[in-house]
Amino acid sequence: MHTKTTRALAIAACALILCAALYAAGNFKDTADTAGVTALTKVALATVEHGNASSSISGIAGLEATRQVQVPAEVGGRVTKVSFTSGQAVAAGELLLQLNDAPEQAERIRLQAQLRNAQTALARTRSLVAQNAATQEQLDDARAAHDMALGALRQNEALIAQKAIRAPFSGVVGIRRVHEGQYLNAGDAIVSLVDARTLHANFSLAEQSSPGLYVGQPVELLVDAYPGRSFQAKVSAIDPLIDRSRTVQVQATLTNPDSLLKAGMYASIQVALAETQPVLTIPETAVTYTAYGDTVFVAERNDQQMLVVKRVAVEAGERRDGRVEIDKGLREGDRVVTSGQLKLSDGMAVEEVKHDTLAAPDPLASDIAQVSP
Repeated sequence: MHTKTTRALAIAACALILCAALYAAGNFKDTADTAGVTALTKVALATVEHGNASSSISGIAGLEATRQVQVPAEVGGRVTKVSFTSGQAVAAGELLLQLNDAPEQAERIRLQAQLRNAQTALARTRSLVAQNAATQEQLDDARAAHDMALGALRQNEALIAQKAIRAPFSGVVGIRRVHEGQYLNAGDAIVSLVDARTLHANFSLAEQSSPGLYVGQPVELLVDAYPGRSFQAKVSAIDPLIDRSRTVQVQATLTNPDSLLKAGMYASIQVALAETQPVLTIPETAVTYTAYGDTVFVAERNDQQMLVVKRVAVEAGERRDGRVEIDKGLREGDRVVTSGQLKLSDGMAVEEVKHDTLAAPDPLASDIAQVSP
């Protein structure tokens, strides 16, 4: 009796264990099925489309005045007079600074007397030669003495002029760097002088853009100092030499009658192109930029009609209005991932959503954020 009871309890225990195992297996299958559904990463897709190449080329330009210089001292000497104030407008030829020229002024008086004496001797010798009272050789010596006296005087006057430092052109001087009594060496800068009524915008562009450049081409400038306002210029020179960085140097010229722009400013420039070419474009958010190159994820249906992604290397061109030109790597009609790339890898199955997950009002954004890879 005892043996029968024990056997019955053992059978009941085995039955309970079997039921528990079957329940656990069913529950595991349901969980796995559910996991298989939710494992699909949700992404937004966009189609590669035809568009027109950018109608302009972008760059950064540095502004310089067509006439600007650091006025130097041509010779050494002690400053005896400063005739300008910082920020003053000056005219061409106006005296800016005087160096001590007292020794030269004294030498000038001596040389003037020497020249007068040489002129008198030359006139007397000419008269004597006409009367056959002097030789041609004596006349040549008198003429040479006169010329040497004249040259010495002019050399002295040139040195005196060098010590009177004048504005080489009309403009506005900067902050002065010298004071009365200071000794200057030849080449020392005295003050900057700028005529900013006309400016040059100097910039460089990739060598691929050189065929579309020409003198007179419109250029639009934007500067941080005047947000929302543009300034118009025209290409005035194109360097015929491509430098080692594979860029072409370009110069544009613009008028600046109100002196709003200052020499030394930086400006964003847009060079208008004469013609546009059809290109492939995609949303800029589809491109992943790395040190190893630019890539996108292309979504395609596999044999099981599942949507899978593949990483593709591309050559990106100009960016404009939220889209980027693709020069190589994609075909028209390809579908690329525009958001959710951080969770992707080659061959991964994905699920398309109808709205870009980066958009704030997207109602699916909260659902996607809860999906873990």
